[in-house]
Amino acid sequence: MESKQQLLEIISKSENDRCMYLSELFKYIPDETARTISYKTIQKNHYIIHSEAPCDTVYIILSGNVTGMDYHKQGRAYYFMDFAHMYIVGDFEVFGGIPEYTVSICATEECQILSIPSRSYLQWVQHDENALFLRIKNIMSMLVFEKKHEREYMFMNCKERLVKYLVKSYENKQHESPGRKYKIARTQSELSDRIGFNVRSIQRSIAALEKEKLISVENGKITISHEQFLQLKQYECK
Repeated sequence: MESKQQLLEIISKSENDRCMYLSELFKYIPDETARTISYKTIQKNHYIIHSEAPCDTVYIILSGNVTGMDYHKQGRAYYFMDFAHMYIVGDFEVFGGIPEYTVSICATEECQILSIPSRSYLQWVQHDENALFLRIKNIMSMLVFEKKHEREYMFMNCKERLVKYLVKSYENKQHESPGRKYKIARTQSELSDRIGFNVRSIQRSIAALEKEKLISVENGKITISHEQFLQLKQYECK
């Protein structure tokens, strides 16, 4: 990155909420810090961060979505959090003085990102009250939401978790094609990893939702119309 101005121009091309937050966050970043930032594209299903790798970089997600991943002892992936409104990853460990990343972060779609060395990032926010306040506010908001979500999720059955996942997936895609039918590209095995139930439970839940006309299944993939999405939202709120 050549300057703060170039950084802000790149940020201005991101979507509305992300653009507003990041523009305000980087409002007072010094040019010398901006010059340590690099721009890159991460392909879908590629990792941005690997758990237990040295925490030497903080990443800013300009476009696309990422998810937090962990692994069971058997080596099976466990997806525990989608970072739909978390536009910066890797700085939890920086603020905590933790030398290694504590979670893997994977791109769920193609992402445009910025990377900044952890040392440069920490030196900057320590002297930028505006940036530090915005990050603490965002991090605390995410932690409160995550804990509430964990408590609710713990007591949900497979069907309830699947509905919650489908509603969130549909909402995350609405900025691309509002009101249109949305196809869930994930396989039943991938849904099993996401939701935390075995494939047979996923199959039974899909069959039940299809029977209730809350979803459609086309060529083995779940599809959701806008009308079905509204019905799923009502089901979720019961």
